[in-house]
Amino acid sequence: MEQLQVHYSDGDMVIFGNLADFQQVETMGAGMILSIIVVDGRLRIDIGGLPTEVRTHDMLICPPGTVLDNLFSSPDFRGLIFGMSYAKFRKTVGTDDSLWSVMMYAREHPVYHMTDAEMRIGSHIFHLFREKLAGPQDYYYKEVMQSLMVTAFYEISVIIKRNMVPAGDGHERRHDVIFKQFLSLLSDADGRRRNVEDYARAICISPKHLSASVRRASGRSALSWIHEYTQEGISRQLRNSDRPVKEIAADYGFTSLSAFGTFVRTRLGVSPREYRARKAEEAKA
Repeated sequence: MEQLQVHYSDGDMVIFGNLADFQQVETMGAGMILSIIVVDGRLRIDIGGLPTEVRTHDMLICPPGTVLDNLFSSPDFRGLIFGMSYAKFRKTVGTDDSLWSVMMYAREHPVYHMTDAEMRIGSHIFHLFREKLAGPQDYYYKEVMQSLMVTAFYEISVIIKRNMVPAGDGHERRHDVIFKQFLSLLSDADGRRRNVEDYARAICISPKHLSASVRRASGRSALSWIHEYTQEGISRQLRNSDRPVKEIAADYGFTSLSAFGTFVRTRLGVSPREYRARKAEEAKA
């Protein structure tokens, strides 16, 4: 299978053609489902602190919240790297609850060896991505790209499902169920609900129980997830709307422009107005 140097990002999904660009993934938020398919060579990476090796024709799948560190690749490494935001995943394919169990299984079993037939299917899908990227951004361009990504994730789920070992009791672990409910509420709120107590109340558990369950399922605190979704929601508003900064701040529950500005500078590196201006210039380029 040839290496396809495809590069695309629209906030909901991202495609990389090499590991150098993949290093940017830390800046895109942890609410992303990521996959790496190794075409040639090998990859070593720490997943949740555990050293993992991914070889030729292997697929690495990383559900939301997966912590990746110490990335190293062999000189002959070639791979395909892509991801979809959990919010988009939930809105498009996440209505199928069986896919949630697939993602949670992948958290414990992140590496899968692909058959020649599965690699060919992957090549065909990425060939379509490349053709679309090379052509004009015509009518329904984003919708077509997202449909291709959904197809890719269903194919990934097929591979995982074939390799799944049935759980002994046939039930999801309680902390995974709570984490799923928490992510769904985060996605619905789009970052506008900014304290743990609100989400705990909605799930009918204590804040302490919610925090412990989220950390056990994802390796991160509930508050860090809330801040992540708030950041992504604010970023989207600043990039894609002409709403006054004061109005956006009020919409996300900030009691003053000063507090809002501090949050944005801490999370995005610049003031809200500077961020909006920078993204407007990038869009013109």
